[in-house]
Amino acid sequence: MPSKFAVFSAVILITAGLGQGAHAASIKIGLVDLQKALQSVDAGKAAKANLEKEMNAKKAELEKAQAQLQSDAEAFEKKAAIMNDAAKAKKQADLQKRFQDFQKSAAESQLDLQKRERELTKPLIDELRSIVEGIGKEKGFQLVLEKNEGAVLYAENGTDLTSSVIERFNAKHHGHHSN
Repeated sequence: MPSKFAVFSAVILITAGLGQGAHAASIKIGLVDLQKALQSVDAGKAAKANLEKEMNAKKAELEKAQAQLQSDAEAFEKKAAIMNDAAKAKKQADLQKRFQDFQKSAAESQLDLQKRERELTKPLIDELRSIVEGIGKEKGFQLVLEKNEGAVLYAENGTDLTSSVIERFNAKHHGHHSN
């Protein structure tokens, strides 16, 4: 799993960065389950309740539209035998279009709800992250990781190796390009 590897790499880099005389055992690493924290704080519970209310309203609306479509389709099947071809084709096309509109509407509702969830939870996650950072500094942690994702939530001021990684990558791939 890449996240486990990323965590392992981060620990190695930090261990390597501690310099002479420091032992790996002296590294203080903390873990935080952000999802659990988000669902446990009062503001998070309120956001979840709001989201569920919106979800249930949307679901009821879609179920009503689906039931109406279903009953219209069944009514059409009963009458189809006595309809002329032109009327039958028109009704079929109409039902097909309504079915496509319904599917589109259901997909849009799903996207709206995901967007709404991000809107409700992002400020809370940002606040939780800054609290994690505060606790990390206060309690002397060198590293605080997200328990499930393995993402680094807080790292004590360390050396940023990004530019070295970029340089080494470019050096390794130099000559492979026809620039």
